Amino acid sequence: MNYVAVDTASKVLKVLVECNGKREYFESADFKTASTSLMPELDACLKRMGASLAEMDFYACVIGPGSFTGIRIGMATVKAFAYAFNKPVVAVTSLQLLAYNSVGEDTVIAVTDASNGMRYLAVYHDKMNELLPPSCMSKEELAEFLKTVDEPYGIYSDEVLAEEVNGKTPQSFENAFVRAVIANSACLIDGNVLEPIYIRKPQAERDLELKNGKTGN
Repeated sequence: MNYVAVDTASKVLKVLVECNGKREYFESADFKTASTSLMPELDACLKRMGASLAEMDFYACVIGPGSFTGIRIGMATVKAFAYAFNKPVVAVTSLQLLAYNSVGEDTVIAVTDASNGMRYLAVYHDKMNELLPPSCMSKEELAEFLKTVDEPYGIYSDEVLAEEVNGKTPQSFENAFVRAVIANSACLIDGNVLEPIYIRKPQAERDLELKNGKTGN
């Protein structure tokens, strides 16, 4: 299975390439430079492997929830690859990417910061079947929700919320990214129908609503 996978939606930029039994992986916490560093890092990975984009069976990207601009960067990239080489794409969510770091837990809760006191979360059970799809809750709502989940369960979170939710924060996403992409490759889709997960409105839209006396997430 040969593929390129990118994550520009999360707070860690990730580039993963698997080709002819070889693997190259890059990640950087400087995700704000994703628009300028994604292609050079991907090109470097391909060159080290002696591989090309045309050799890939499919292209994968993280579709959210996360940075609105970041989501668009990754999606535009894999859509362009899919169009140029007539190959399918694979969608991975940022919460799946966290959850696939789990080790042995039957129930896994993935939580990330959604800014302005909100949290993104999803719940997975029994080999990563989606029990609760990606959702958005306030800090208080999340605390109440966790009380309703039957123990035992594992919580995987970003560094921002690790202390708040007593979550495990992965040191590297390499193996989790591989597992998530391979699992979701059972659902290959056309690049033209790839859609983002936008649970919240963009910050600019929320600011405008606030200025006009409206409220909303």
